Order: sequence, then structure tokens, then C-alpha cells
Amino acid sequence: MYTIENAEVSRGCYVHPEISFSEAQVPQSVFDIPGMVSVAERKLLYSLASKNYKKNGFIIDAGSFMGASVASLAQGFLNNPEIDSKKHTNILNRKPISSYELGFLPKPANGTDRVWECGSLTYQFGDSFVPILEESVSPYSSLVDLNIGDFNEFSWSEDPIEICFIDVCKTKELNKHVSKQFMPKLIENKSFFINQDFFFDRLPWIKVTMGYLDKYFEWYGQVFSSSIYKCKKSIPKEVAEYDPFIEATLDECLKLHDMHPNEHLSDSYKLRMSLSRSYLIAMKGRKDDALDYLKDVEKEYEHIMDENTSVDRNDRFRFNRTARQIKAGIL
Repeated sequence: MYTIENAEVSRGCYVHPEISFSEAQVPQSVFDIPGMVSVAERKLLYSLASKNYKKNGFIIDAGSFMGASVASLAQGFLNNPEIDSKKHTNILNRKPISSYELGFLPKPANGTDRVWECGSLTYQFGDSFVPILEESVSPYSSLVDLNIGDFNEFSWSEDPIEICFIDVCKTKELNKHVSKQFMPKLIENKSFFINQDFFFDRLPWIKVTMGYLDKYFEWYGQVFSSSIYKCKKSIPKEVAEYDPFIEATLDECLKLHDMHPNEHLSDSYKLRMSLSRSYLIAMKGRKDDALDYLKDVEKEYEHIMDENTSVDRNDRFRFNRTARQIKAGIL
């Protein structure tokens, strides 16, 4: 199930040929916008909106940060040959793209100052970056409905969703809200769903949720930390409202977590998924078991732990952070 025939393979990418984006001619303006999504992820989003989008529903960008992802989708929409540029604002009787963003990155819990740098831009955690996001989206103001605030306070309409890019599931509550609001609105055999934080060493609720919904999706690949799916079966409302991470047992959650595609993964990404698994064990009340599991993980991946020491947040950093947070109960 998790092997893709004729997959497009490149560094950090393994994707279904239907969504191949290696030949996409993306305008430079898309890459100039500050953001944490990779060049490849921007090309993916641009290509989905320009090549795969068929006007069957709306486009969602939840967790827009400074605008890179939503601009990639909007520019792709504008360059879609099936869309009349003179009528695009009325294609679905309202703006076709909905963007959601809190508007700032919280300061570290210990109160220390932290900054994020991108080119000449330096952003201080805790400050609002809404003006930057608004500037990034301004060329697409006729397309994008920009929603600023806590995503848990927003609700989606009954309208269908054709492309859903999610980079907002930073807490289990947000993850549950995404499932409840968006999953039942995906269109059978038509909608694409991308979870940007899937192949990541934390946020285990994402893997558990996607394992739970496995029969409703066909897996379409990986682009760095993003996992891509195509909806193959409509998701009932009551199915989407069930939260397996909260309500299922540890053994059930582990089974769902471990359903993730792994045959194609590099050892570095396999390590990240194992670290996510350790967080899951700890979060379900088994701290000592999580730490014992980490000992086995360290042995299995010790051959890569100290590679790329010049890279920020390398494998050793990620492992040490996981062990430190589980020991301290910072989950």
C-alpha cells in the first residue's frame, strides 16, 4: 500500500506520478516569500493548484506563517489553465482560498528570547508577523480569505474542499479541530490532503489520526516533512469527530502510529518517526517505558547520530531533545 509505482524520487521527495512537480515552472516571487516550508514543498503546492486543481471545491491553507504556502497555492491557482483569470473571484461565489494563521510564534515557555532568521529578516518570537503575512498575500487579495486568530475559534462551512494544506496541528486540540472541520468536506477521489508536520520527530497525534483514517486515503508520497494523501472515500462526520489519540489505548495508538509509510524513508526520517513514537508512549502515561524505548532507538541509529554536526537541529540534537523533554515531563 505504501509503495508508489513509478514514484518521482529526489532528495527528500517520493511522490506519486499524478502529482509530479519536478518540471513545474514556478515564478521566483513564490520563493522570495519568507517561510519555513521548503522549496520543494512550495513547488508541490504550486503544482497542485496549477495542474491538479479542477474547481471541485475550495483550497485551504491552515498555518500560513508568513505566507509562503498560501502564496504558492494562490500563484498556482492564477496559472491554472482551466481557470478564467477574469472570473476567478466568482468561481465558487466567494474567494476560493482560505488561509488561517495565529499571527505570532509563542515565546519559549522558559521566557528566554528566541529569534528566527530568513535572509535579511529577523523575527522575534512573541511578536506579531501579521504585517509580513498581509504583504505576502497582497498580490492575491482577490483570491485569499485571510483569517487571523486561534484556529480553534474558526469553523468551516459545508462547502467541499479540494486541496487542504495543514501546518497547524501543533497541539492535540488543533489536530482534533482540523479533523472535525475539514475531513468530512474532502471529496471522494478528488481531494488532496497534505499534512506538513507528519514526518517530524514530535506531534505523534498526527500519525495516530492518519493511521486511524487510513482506509479513507491513498498515500501519495512525502516531500520532506510533508505527507501527501488523496481522498479515496468520503469521511463520515462521526468518524472525523472521534479522536483516537485521546480516546484509544496506548497499544491501539501505537498500532495506528506505526502504520505510517516507511519503506522509502531514509534512516534520518526513520529516527524522527521513532522519536515521535517515544513521545506517544510518554504522553499516554508510560514515561519509563518511553525512556527504555529511547535506549533501543539510540543503539539502532547511532551510526547517523553524529553525522552533519554542522547542521542546526541534526539527528543528535533531535534525540537529545526528545530524551530531555520526556525526562522532564515537558510534553
